[in-house]
Amino acid sequence: MWKQKGQGIVEYALILAFVVGVGGVLYSNTSGSFVNSIRSVFSNVNTMIDPATTAKDIIERLREGRYGQYKELAKELKDNPSSRMTIASDSAAGQELARKLNIQTPEGDGWFVDLHTNGMYVITYYAADANKLTYSALKEDYKNNTSQYYNPKNDKYNRYPTKVTIYEGLYNGTGKQLYLNQTTGHVGPAADGSGMSIYPGSY
Repeated sequence: MWKQKGQGIVEYALILAFVVGVGGVLYSNTSGSFVNSIRSVFSNVNTMIDPATTAKDIIERLREGRYGQYKELAKELKDNPSSRMTIASDSAAGQELARKLNIQTPEGDGWFVDLHTNGMYVITYYAADANKLTYSALKEDYKNNTSQYYNPKNDKYNRYPTKVTIYEGLYNGTGKQLYLNQTTGHVGPAADGSGMSIYPGSY
């Protein structure tokens, strides 16, 4: 009995040594698409441990959700839509997107992704600190005082009566960055009729 028990322990040890050895060879190998795929998976998992919490990090994470290493996690951003699509951070779709991409929006802030049919991709981030007004308070004011905000039917010379400070990420259909910085934006109706949205532009 003792002989059989000892033999079993040796077999388990040999199997464990074999698995560890194979894993070590695969991970240390410098070539091969299979190895690179395994490395990519481990790298992505490690990266996703840290949440995106700042304006620029959140914009970058949303960019990666369409063009970069997280595009398989955010498939709703992958293809060009048949009609213009807007996703707000506080919508059901935005909360699901934030969960998938590990985005933790600071209290009082908000963001929008605006995906055009031609592939143009606009990410707008609203920071409460930069505007001295929380995102939820802005939405409430828009709801109660809509006439003070942008309306497509207004005269073109008075289109954006209320301006806000935003961070903007702008990318073309191939994912090339066209703009990424703090700028002036305006508030108005979402292009898809889903409520309020924030757009870049001050005129």
